[in-house]
Amino acid sequence: MDYSDFEDLHVEVRDGIGHFQVTRPEKLNALRTTTFWEIVELGRRLQVDPDVRVVLCTHTGRGFSSGADLSDRDPTAPEVRPEATATDAMGISALGLAMPRIDKPTIASINGVCAGAGFAFASSFDLRFLGPNARFITVFARRALSPDCGLTYWLPRLVGQAKALELFYTSREVLAEEAAAIGLGNALIEDPDAHAFEVARQLVAGPPLSLMWAKREVQHSWLSTLQAQIEFEWTAQNIVRTSEDAWEGRRAFLEKRAPRFTGR
Repeated sequence: MDYSDFEDLHVEVRDGIGHFQVTRPEKLNALRTTTFWEIVELGRRLQVDPDVRVVLCTHTGRGFSSGADLSDRDPTAPEVRPEATATDAMGISALGLAMPRIDKPTIASINGVCAGAGFAFASSFDLRFLGPNARFITVFARRALSPDCGLTYWLPRLVGQAKALELFYTSREVLAEEAAAIGLGNALIEDPDAHAFEVARQLVAGPPLSLMWAKREVQHSWLSTLQAQIEFEWTAQNIVRTSEDAWEGRRAFLEKRAPRFTGR
């Protein structure tokens, strides 16, 4: 899969890990219009790339992403989009679907500011590992704007409705220790990049179908009844347990060796 045509993203696929960064550190990795659309397209490519088992996003400089780059264009001008698709109908807010629509584990390493759309983007990853310099700001109330890019979906699920509304209403800064404590990160780590790569390597060695269906089942549960969810789990289990990987897992257990999963 070719990733060389992106202007604002650096992408590298190695040993099953699709690693990418937004390359605008001088702007705290603020998202201009080009960046939004490139991340949406990147999500599509990572989803279908057979060489990618795990997706990892890190960053350079002091910002994971400071949000939308308001200097990028006239905010009163109509938005110009590339060719229309069902996803593009949401405008640049389609950023919020780029990672969740990938049927593979997604990980973010965060050791800088996440604000606005950058906060939303960070929240959309499956796992987030925070460094001591991580900080989060919803920022929308400071700009007299309403939240977008899926942050009103993710934030209440991560921290609860009351805390989410507090952060939206006040736009106060949440520093790393508090962020980890309230659920914005899986862990607070001195070197989050190194830890994120280690977790990614562990997941690459795991069974791809099992991980994929775990993610699908959790996502399905958000709008499901208990009975419907159990039925969905049963359907998924009937698919996965007949896979070659399931047989390999049983053989490896009986033979007391490490399994070798292929995703089939």
